[in-house]
Amino acid sequence: MRILSIFRLFFNLICVGGFLDTVLAVGDGEEGNTLTSKLVTNPKCQAQIARICGKKSEHYEDLDALECILNEKRDEADELSDECNHQMWLYRKSITESDGFLQLTTKECKDHFKHQASSCFDQKEQLETSLVDCIVGNKEHFNISRCRTLVTRLESVIFGDYELMGRFAEKCLNDITKFKCGRNEVAKKDSSSNKLPHSQGKTIECLSDKVQQLDDQCAVEILRIAELQVDDFHLDRALFFACREDREKFCARVSAGNGRVYKCLVKHKLETEMSSECREQIFRRQRLGWHDFRASGIVGTCKTEIRKYRCRRETSSTSDKHVRLSQILLCLENAAHTGHEINRECLYEIKQHRRALLEDYTLTPELLSACISEQTNYCAGKGVNGNTIHCLMALAQSRDMDMRIKPQCRAALENIIKIGDISSDWSVDPVLEQKCLPVKEKSSCATAPPNRVLDCLMNLLVSDTNQGPDANAMTEDCETTLLQIQYFISRDFPLDSVLFETCKDDAKKLCGATTAWSPDPDNYEPSRGPLIMSCLFRNIDIEGGTSQVSRPCADKVREIMRRRAISVRLMPEIEEPCLTNLADFCSEKTRPGDELNCLQDHIMELSPNCKIAVSNFTEMEMRNPTINPYLYKYCRQIIDNKCSEDKSEDSDLLQCLIELKPEMKKSDDKKCRASVEHLQLLRLKDIYFSPKFKSQCHEHVVRNCQYGDNGRRLVACLSEIIRNDTLMESTPRISKGCRKQVRNLLLSKIQLENGQLDQNSVYAVCRESVKELCPHVVPGGGRILECMSQSKNRDWLRKGDENCYKALFKIQQDVNNDGSLDIHLQRDCSTEIKLFCPGRTDDLVSCLLKASNQVDKGFNAERCGRTLRMRQIEQNSDARLNPRLRKACRSDISRFCPNVQYGEGRVLKCLKKVYVSPPKSMALSPTCKEHITGVMEGAAQRDVRIDNALYVACKEDIDRSCQGIDPGFEDGDGGKIEECLKSLFHNRTLKFVSCQEQVKQMIQSTLIDIHVDPILNKACSLDLIKRCDGVPPGDGRLIGCLLAVLEDDKVKKTSRLSRECHDLLLLRTELFQQAGSSKLESIQDIVHEVQKSPHKNYFLTVAMTIVGLIFIFGLFCGRATRRRAEFKDK
Repeated sequence: MRILSIFRLFFNLICVGGFLDTVLAVGDGEEGNTLTSKLVTNPKCQAQIARICGKKSEHYEDLDALECILNEKRDEADELSDECNHQMWLYRKSITESDGFLQLTTKECKDHFKHQASSCFDQKEQLETSLVDCIVGNKEHFNISRCRTLVTRLESVIFGDYELMGRFAEKCLNDITKFKCGRNEVAKKDSSSNKLPHSQGKTIECLSDKVQQLDDQCAVEILRIAELQVDDFHLDRALFFACREDREKFCARVSAGNGRVYKCLVKHKLETEMSSECREQIFRRQRLGWHDFRASGIVGTCKTEIRKYRCRRETSSTSDKHVRLSQILLCLENAAHTGHEINRECLYEIKQHRRALLEDYTLTPELLSACISEQTNYCAGKGVNGNTIHCLMALAQSRDMDMRIKPQCRAALENIIKIGDISSDWSVDPVLEQKCLPVKEKSSCATAPPNRVLDCLMNLLVSDTNQGPDANAMTEDCETTLLQIQYFISRDFPLDSVLFETCKDDAKKLCGATTAWSPDPDNYEPSRGPLIMSCLFRNIDIEGGTSQVSRPCADKVREIMRRRAISVRLMPEIEEPCLTNLADFCSEKTRPGDELNCLQDHIMELSPNCKIAVSNFTEMEMRNPTINPYLYKYCRQIIDNKCSEDKSEDSDLLQCLIELKPEMKKSDDKKCRASVEHLQLLRLKDIYFSPKFKSQCHEHVVRNCQYGDNGRRLVACLSEIIRNDTLMESTPRISKGCRKQVRNLLLSKIQLENGQLDQNSVYAVCRESVKELCPHVVPGGGRILECMSQSKNRDWLRKGDENCYKALFKIQQDVNNDGSLDIHLQRDCSTEIKLFCPGRTDDLVSCLLKASNQVDKGFNAERCGRTLRMRQIEQNSDARLNPRLRKACRSDISRFCPNVQYGEGRVLKCLKKVYVSPPKSMALSPTCKEHITGVMEGAAQRDVRIDNALYVACKEDIDRSCQGIDPGFEDGDGGKIEECLKSLFHNRTLKFVSCQEQVKQMIQSTLIDIHVDPILNKACSLDLIKRCDGVPPGDGRLIGCLLAVLEDDKVKKTSRLSRECHDLLLLRTELFQQAGSSKLESIQDIVHEVQKSPHKNYFLTVAMTIVGLIFIFGLFCGRATRRRAEFKDK
């Protein structure tokens, strides 16, 4: 009954057709009388039909003639006479009556109608609706082609005149009068039709334009008519006449029927060649279809799916309520997204409606009424083709709160975007297609399927577009459009079709989300989108556990988070609480990604809610650094090549990049370096942005460092504990994991050489001094710190910038205590560290010093040796910077130098004095003695500045008397400075007593270890092998051996020493005599002085060994010479 009542109006309209076999006799001026002649032979119309239709009347059936007259385009001069028009109207009216319709129908069709629509012939039914109405309402059940065609032909002639639609005329009479849509009124509006009694659907067109304002009864009738007209292009008379020429232009090869012509015209509606009249009629039809899905044409293609997935039942609570197209689309899209089967033709039909929706904002009355003020004030003139909708999208994201769209407008816009479902097929958005098609075609997205194109285009924003097929592909227009769309997608989890498909099961299990794409089309919740994303991301990496999110979903979530991080607008959880802070701090940050970086830079100044939101994201970012779009974009090649094993869900990857910063020297690496430093700086601002520090060090912080949330003081506290435990060789109080995290944070402090980044860094404190002392040094690679650490600069700082000196000294302590923090050493000695000291962090300098003689095995003395020498100079300037000294001489310092202040090499000076002249019955410990020997040896062999006590005491003498020998020379002085000082000492021309004492100690130290005199050691190297083989070095044993041989040669008047060694050893004896505490006049005196030495036992042992060897030699050799003499006598 419902279907019959729906089509009752149409049958009244259909009966306009024309009998194929029936003769209707119409008398002159007598309406309603049956005529014996056919319409085509009626003398009042015969000639005119022949003129207009181009055939003689006898060649036409009445219905053919009527169709010709109604469909033929003609001007006013070709119009029918009033008499003929009247006959035509009487003929059309008669067809709407049951008798006339039955006379027109063949026996075959009459029987078919009775069989397929038997209820239409029931007398009770005919009381409620006409036979014609009922037949038209059941047209879809007629499967005999010519019978169905007959009904369609009748519809086309009926719909031209509302008076022929009995029920329609009755139900809409008030609205026809109210809106002046009657025949006369319409004719006045359109001068071209003012002499056309047959209104050709003008009344229906007029009312359909005002369907929202009509009475309910009339609106129902209009939508019923629209439902019937949808099948054939000819049935909508206004559309037919407006688009006749456009049909020939665009759809000439498309046959009529099943809405094919109309669909073809819709595809071309925005082309410039289409007439404005036709375009307007298409928009009108689309608006009607939006009100009632049956008037949209989707039923013919998607009928099975609509019934199968119960779309009408799911969207309508009352049986006779008109279901909007939006509800049907959401139902079908939900079925498609949840894995249900949709036939290809239906999917295509859905796509066309989605595109139409995004093209013309006027199709949806809700959007039109909700956004009327925004459209008028800000988007006027944008027109169709999606421009107005994108204008509203931009307003929704505006930071100017006065320009932002109202909540009701925003809700309507979100609904449109939901139905449009752009992510599942990017081409449904005409603006996106227009702006981004060139980008797609010349990038790697050219081969992406439609549901992956939007994803691919977004990835171009966060990938390195300087290389490969994507080089310079992205345009500003495309980027702007993408971000407008992503603003809404980021707020509704299902709107990202790929994300929804990949993560819907995880979202349901972990976050309480539904697996339905659109569970409630009338009341879905876009606001839950950010909550679901945050929930999934939190579950990717759970502290102390493994990810609860599936691997494909975890990868997709990271990718989405990385893309959204390019703009705060795509992160509603941050944008909403931070709007005020964005205006205060970041109003000039307009480039993508700048706003988030800006908020992070000002994190300590943000409002409480904003700070919480930014902090939460930053913690997640530190745990998954690849969600930082710029780090991923500019560091991806380095990550793939060198950090592939560190691509975990935590900060290991970031630490890998931090350690690789010294290698980032190319211009292409600058942006990667900047991205890494941004995250490093954030970790320094709040140590809890370092997830591993938070987990590994929390216990130690609570136990040892009560400084609240002051991250810098906490790190300094833990660092001091670690350093002291190392020096005291005590059981570490800080766990290995925490020590590593402290080291990482300290490394960040050192690497951030731009004081603008960290206002509390040593570089910021020393900004003015850096300008003074290192004006031409380019920041990076530890160069600023290395320049400031040079002895001459530290001397200047000690006097001129105390704050800088203190800050620098703290950094030097950390660097010298942990070799992994020494950027300069790590860079210049990277190969040597891998070869000789793999895995070493503490005492790295000592390890490298031991390997420095292995040039044949790969030690680079020029590059690494230079840096190693500079580190020795720095460490020996202050015992607090020399962990090796403090460790080797800890007990000696407390015993011999308890009151000596640190700094300026004073502790080293004290220990050297004990080394050369120990108190009675006391001597340095073996470890300390070995260390002091190494210091003096290094000063003698490489650079006098390594012996800081000697260099400080003799600096003025060196500057005055050792001209031409520059201790600042990159390769050191090679022992030349010490030779110069020895010469000055020998000539008694040293000016300062302190220098004399230091040179005297230097000379006396040779009596303890010959290696501290490299020139003597080199000159006598062969003699040591020949004459002192087997004598262990150190404690004066080798020099004692050489002196004993020299004395023996003098007694026996032999010459077993080489000339070079002999001569130099004699010169050294003069220095020994001059440097001794008593006058030494002979070698015997020197030997005597050696015997007084605390090392006399070694010297005595060496002397007795030599005497013993001579005795044994004489014992055997003497007997041999005696035998020879006796033999000779015989």
